Amino acid sequence: MFRDFLRGGNTGLIRLMPREKYDSATYRTKDVIKLRGGGAYYWFAELTHEYGYGSDLQLELNVLSVGHAGIDYGILTNLGDVPLADIDLKDPRTAFLAKYETRTSESKARTEFYRFREGVTIDGVLYQSRLPLVVNSTYLMRSIIQYESDLLVAFRVVRKDADGSAIILWKRLKRYIL
Repeated sequence: MFRDFLRGGNTGLIRLMPREKYDSATYRTKDVIKLRGGGAYYWFAELTHEYGYGSDLQLELNVLSVGHAGIDYGILTNLGDVPLADIDLKDPRTAFLAKYETRTSESKARTEFYRFREGVTIDGVLYQSRLPLVVNSTYLMRSIIQYESDLLVAFRVVRKDADGSAIILWKRLKRYIL
């Protein structure tokens, strides 16, 4: 179904598992995925679901979030039902996240973490670190994993299955130099 899209560089298709259902270390669940984090996380820089040294995106309680540990932080916005293929760095909707200057000092990074946790509206667009999972919606995400990666990714939730897992089609728009 997504073969042509996936032929492009820096693209992928992933499944995020709901943390509350499969992360037995945190939730003491009956259903277990033997992967730290229960398959609820994804790190686009290393293309892994393993929670640990850098995780960009998380699914928990039907909410997508970014910025999970230490002084890592991130920003999400939901663009709505727009084609993922149409989103690139020339698209004006990417301007704020593409030009955003990463905060690297601990105090400034923590300030940004709390700022985006509460939510910020800029030019009529809401930016937060946590947003509801909405099928057939395209999101933009800037994820800053201190000393590891800084990425701008566009992704689309293409399906939600009965177990609460989400199928996500994605493309990396930019990798920033730390």
